[in-house]
Amino acid sequence: MNPLHKRVLRGWMMVFAMAVSIVSAADLPPLPQGLSAPAKPVKMQAFSLPTAAGGIAKADDYKGKVLIARFWATW
Repeated sequence: MNPLHKRVLRGWMMVFAMAVSIVSAADLPPLPQGLSAPAKPVKMQAFSLPTAAGGIAKADDYKGKVLIARFWATW
C-alpha cells in the first residue's frame, strides 16, 4: 500500500472514530440528582502514583494534556 493510500485510510479511520465517540457521548445518562458539572474548569490537584513499569507518574507530566482518570473499587 503506498503512503498516500495509508494517509487517506488513516484519515477515514479518524473520522469514523470521532463519529463513534460523538454518538456514544450522546447516549450518556444525566448526572444523578444533586450532582452537576463545574461551571468553570477545575485545576487538577498535584499527585504522584507508581506506574506498572516501576516509574512514577506525576500530575505535572500531564500538564496541557487531556487526562481521563478511571477509578474502581473492590469493596
